[in-house]
Amino acid sequence: MWHKFISDLLSVLSKLWPYVLSGVVGSCLTAGFVYLLKRRDERRESRKKLTAELYSPARRQIAEALEAIQKDQRAHSINTEMWRVACSTGLASKLKPSLSSELAALYERTLPSYDKAWQELNEEIGRVAQGWDQQYADIRDYQIAAKEHNIVKIDWWKFLTTDAPVTPIDGLRDGDVLRLWNAFMTPARFKLMDISVEQFLNKRWEDAAKNDAVRQFRDLRKRALKDIPKAIALLDRSSLY
Repeated sequence: MWHKFISDLLSVLSKLWPYVLSGVVGSCLTAGFVYLLKRRDERRESRKKLTAELYSPARRQIAEALEAIQKDQRAHSINTEMWRVACSTGLASKLKPSLSSELAALYERTLPSYDKAWQELNEEIGRVAQGWDQQYADIRDYQIAAKEHNIVKIDWWKFLTTDAPVTPIDGLRDGDVLRLWNAFMTPARFKLMDISVEQFLNKRWEDAAKNDAVRQFRDLRKRALKDIPKAIALLDRSSLY
């Protein structure tokens, strides 16, 4: 757009050139042209400053946060103080409204809420899984389990927070034990309970689906995974690399 404007301006100047050398029109056009060039340089410097102080660090932070959230981890890269300072100093007011709105939503609401939900769910999964140890396990000594059996582990975070109960294992083989939290279930225990491993896991997922901490975490993770790419795209369009 800028190049077209300059081209059009030069075209006009060439047509007016016979008059430029002799009068006020030439002085005005020259002054206007110099002003436009100055404004262009000022906008470029402003973008460079915003890129260095806000666009680049914000993009790095939320890109790293996206990777962590995809792995159900905490988003340690987020520095909410940086955004608070940008707002208090007026730096954030220089952003386009769409970008300012996206970053404000992420830094002030979505990502802090996600972090809180992550911590609450981490405690809740530990609490619930320790209850499984007491209710279902038939081996409670890790040394015995590790020495005499093959320990089968479940990523409880990933399993319990998915949208559907996709069981990560297909039963237990001879010599296997399923790790709950700090204790273990043998195939004999499943047989005694008259339940398959898949049925047991599905029941754990169904119970989790009713848990407020799990539901809140799922919702906030979905929101973050949806909103972060939008903010990254806006930052890329605004930044001057």
